[in-house]
Amino acid sequence: MTKRTRLIVSILAVICMSMFVVGAWSVPSEAKAEITLRMAGQSPADHQSTLGMKKVAKWVSEATKGRIEIKTYPASQLGDYTLVYEELMRGTIDMALISVPSQFDSRLELVYVPYLIGSYPEAKNVFKQGGWLFNKMGELHGALGVAFLGFNVEGFGGLGLTKEPKEILNPKVKKDLLLRVPPMDTFKIGAEDMGYTTVSIPYAELYTALQTGIAEGWTGGSPVHSYQGFRDVIKYYYQINNYVETESYLMSKKVMEKLSKADQKIISDACAKAAFESIAISEKEDREFFKKLQDYGVKSYWYTGEQLKALADNARKVTWPKLEKRLTKPLIDEMMKAYKVK
Repeated sequence: MTKRTRLIVSILAVICMSMFVVGAWSVPSEAKAEITLRMAGQSPADHQSTLGMKKVAKWVSEATKGRIEIKTYPASQLGDYTLVYEELMRGTIDMALISVPSQFDSRLELVYVPYLIGSYPEAKNVFKQGGWLFNKMGELHGALGVAFLGFNVEGFGGLGLTKEPKEILNPKVKKDLLLRVPPMDTFKIGAEDMGYTTVSIPYAELYTALQTGIAEGWTGGSPVHSYQGFRDVIKYYYQINNYVETESYLMSKKVMEKLSKADQKIISDACAKAAFESIAISEKEDREFFKKLQDYGVKSYWYTGEQLKALADNARKVTWPKLEKRLTKPLIDEMMKAYKVK
């Protein structure tokens, strides 16, 4: 090889090496998502519902190879659930996992009707896609411009009390106990039909109310809520399964309609999967925190479906017809037909 040839080869080698180095440094980073959606939540970062939101975001990203990104905002970062719902209607928030407000349609309180569901095996059937309750909530939300994508189950309700009631499983017996209820007819009428005198107190003031005797108990919370928030003031806890604590996976219809049918299905399926998983998670948490209440010294009672039958039958036959004012007679009639209540 001549000196001139060796020089040319060396120059070419340097050029190739330079191109390799430049190329290595100029490889584009992972492509940005084509679609970014904001998903609002109301629970703390470590709560099971927030973890559910993150799973939905992960599954959608995987199914679309990163083309759709869902950014999650827990702990009411995008506003309280009533505001978030209004933003969903407008299309200014894309998705949410929140409690359902009823100021836009009182029939949305359907999900809080007492003894709509009495057990976890029932929940798997009642909350599934295509079931009567799922379809009805989809219809009601849809009329407001919001797509309903599934229920996130957070536990069955019970009673946290500061004193022992009379014959708790007999709805015909007056309990001589002042029970705090949320400001909804579904809770108020349901509790009164179980024999309680009710009082509506803001949730933020409930601990003090139980402490001072303004209320002698409360309904609405699962074992998780009763343990985490009220174990120091309640002396008794009764797992009566009078309702199911849920949030709902929702999406703005204005936003959803901009997506392809395939992408709509990917998001719907991810929410449905997370919703189904929430049932098993909540069942496990109910048992764990019920045991924690017992270990803490709260006298706690767990009942079978058969033991709760009198309460459930009374709610369906006596309470449900009284909810016509809030839910309308056509909806009550349809509900009683769907649940075979005569």
